[in-house]
This record gives sequence, C-alpha cells and structure tokens, in this order.
Amino acid sequence: MIFVYGDDGADEKRERVTAIGIIAGFEDWWQETEQAWVDRCNGIPFHAKDCESDFGDYRNRSHEENKSMYRDLTTLLVQSRLGGIGVAIDLLAHKRIFPGTPHSEQLAYHKAFLDVMNRAGSLAENIGEVAEMTFDVSTENEYNAALMYEVIRQGEPELIKWLHPKISFVPARESPRVQMADLLTYEAWKALDHTVGPIKRKRKSWQALRDTGRFETLSFSEEWFLDLKRDIQSGNLGKKVQFNYGDYQQWLKDKGRAHNMSNILRFIDWIRKRDEAV
Repeated sequence: MIFVYGDDGADEKRERVTAIGIIAGFEDWWQETEQAWVDRCNGIPFHAKDCESDFGDYRNRSHEENKSMYRDLTTLLVQSRLGGIGVAIDLLAHKRIFPGTPHSEQLAYHKAFLDVMNRAGSLAENIGEVAEMTFDVSTENEYNAALMYEVIRQGEPELIKWLHPKISFVPARESPRVQMADLLTYEAWKALDHTVGPIKRKRKSWQALRDTGRFETLSFSEEWFLDLKRDIQSGNLGKKVQFNYGDYQQWLKDKGRAHNMSNILRFIDWIRKRDEAV
C-alpha cells in the first residue's frame, strides 16, 4: 500500500488562487523523512504560509530563522524518496470567464481535488499498490471532499480498484506528513499566484523540488477556462457527460433541493447510477 497525504491552500481572501497538493510514498519512505522533519520543526507544527510570512507560531522568531527553517524543510523533501503534485486554480480567470457563477471558489476547489484524486489513482495503478489518502481540509470543505471522493471513486472502475474505500481527515498540526503536503501546496499556489497576483517572481524552493523530477505542479488558468466555455457553448460537454444544466435544474426541482456544491455532487452520483441501470 502507498500512503498519500494532502492539504489545501488559498490566498488570504480566497480571491486569486486555490490549490491542493498531495505527497505519496511507501510507509518506510515516510518514516525516513518524518522524524527529521519533526526535529527540524523544533516543536512548531509547520505551516508554510506562516513560516514564510513570519505569522502565527513564527511571529516571535527572526525572519532569517524562518527562512532557514523553510529552506531546510524543502531540502528534506528534496532528499527524500517521496513525490507529489500540486494543482492550482486561477480564481480570477474563472470569475472573468464565468461571471456570476454561484459557489465559484468551491467549484474550483473540487476541480483541484478531482485532479489530485485521479493522479493518486494513476500512481497506485502504475506501481500496483492501493493508495490510502489522508487530508487536512478546511471545515467547510471536509464534508464535500468526502462526498466527492465517494462519488468519483464509485463512478470510475480504475479508482475503485486502486483507491482505498476510506478517505481520512486529520488536523495538519497533528500530522507532520500533512505538513509536508502543505509545503508543496503552498509552492503550487505561489507558482500560479506569482503569475496572476501582484508579485511576479520565481521561487528557489519550487525549483529545488521540481529539479528532483518527483514533484510537479499543474495550473489551470484562462486558456483552460476558455476551452471549457467553448465546450459548454458548443454542446460538446453535454454530449460527453450525457446531461446538461437543464437536467440538473429538473433534478433539483424533483428532489426539492437547493443548488449548492453538495447537491451538484449528489446529482453527478444520480447520473452515474442512472447510466448503470440502463
């Protein structure tokens, strides 16, 4: 079995970028790095954004101390046998191309979650080991993340085979492994945010991770959303998934439900079960 740990992140106001990162490895690979990570954190549960910005638990430490800790923890990941991926979504592009979309940030979040889930499944299949996933997610997303995991896993034969039936959630402060995923998530977020946000610069920490060949980031921005919009307007997307927005509206009416992220996921599951019954 391989063990996958993940975390999410966003800018302060959740306006520019949302991201999810996962790191995967065998148990002995995690153990090789975990104790060194704990020792270097020196009693402080690592949080990438706070460490780099001198906030939270790092407020009373010098900036140079915090930079050194961030650099050393990045080096531990570089020297480990672990690997991972971060997925970042450009919220500004989503809002420009789909203005007025309800639950825009949640939809973007679940796009990123779907991508890391599929990547975990592909990794598990490639090495012939079931993947067990553990996340720290914000309270507002935990229910939907668990629901999405169940719906998507049940709807994909390969994911049923290679992803463990259970997804777990644990506070990042209690899990050094989730804290490692937090660092990668932060790097994925920054890689995109430094393209669409007010600060433009390259990051040495990300370059060091990338150079290993074991870590990568995916960014979804304007071009991807424009392609999606063209797919919707042409009707191609409806043909691919075999339903359209009118079907969803009718389902809400029939079920007496309101539009929200949870019901979008339930509707997708209903479509899956409908198609299986045909």
